[in-house]
Amino acid sequence: PGMAGSPAIALEVVRLLQNAGLSFMKDPSFNPNRAPIITPKNGMRGLKMGALGKNDSHGASDVNYEKRMESNVVCKCEKVTEAEVVRAIRRSLPIDSTQAIRKRTRAGMGHCQGDKENFNCECRVKAIIARENNTPVEEVGGRPWPATSTLSQRWIDDDEKKQLERRMKK
Repeated sequence: PGMAGSPAIALEVVRLLQNAGLSFMKDPSFNPNRAPIITPKNGMRGLKMGALGKNDSHGASDVNYEKRMESNVVCKCEKVTEAEVVRAIRRSLPIDSTQAIRKRTRAGMGHCQGDKENFNCECRVKAIIARENNTPVEEVGGRPWPATSTLSQRWIDDDEKKQLERRMKK
């Protein structure tokens, strides 16, 4: 059914569990409303674009990193900033691929589709994911990805299986 059917499926699962005898207690601290990841922009005012690394913050080691992240555009087609990518990464759902960032921020979904010859936003997003997750850039999933973001091919061989098992132990 996809995402559209998820709320109805969740309600049905709750009903089935209650009928099976499971009792639920509401969590008073639960907030169903999440803060948005994407910041509305007023054209290009206050945003900076440049060569890879020119306007990048270097995470918390940079004194003015928050201000730099808010103005540093990593995807010019969709005007996605470094701060939006970092906000998405720091949410509760783990992110290990550029595809996950695409779905949360639209980085790489503009007319160039993250083209290396254009602004190379996929490379920029990969570098941010690697920095924030403290992993090598090579371990960050990207396109093309025929099976999942962590597999390089649809049917994995023994070498890739061992590599995947090693990564899962971290």
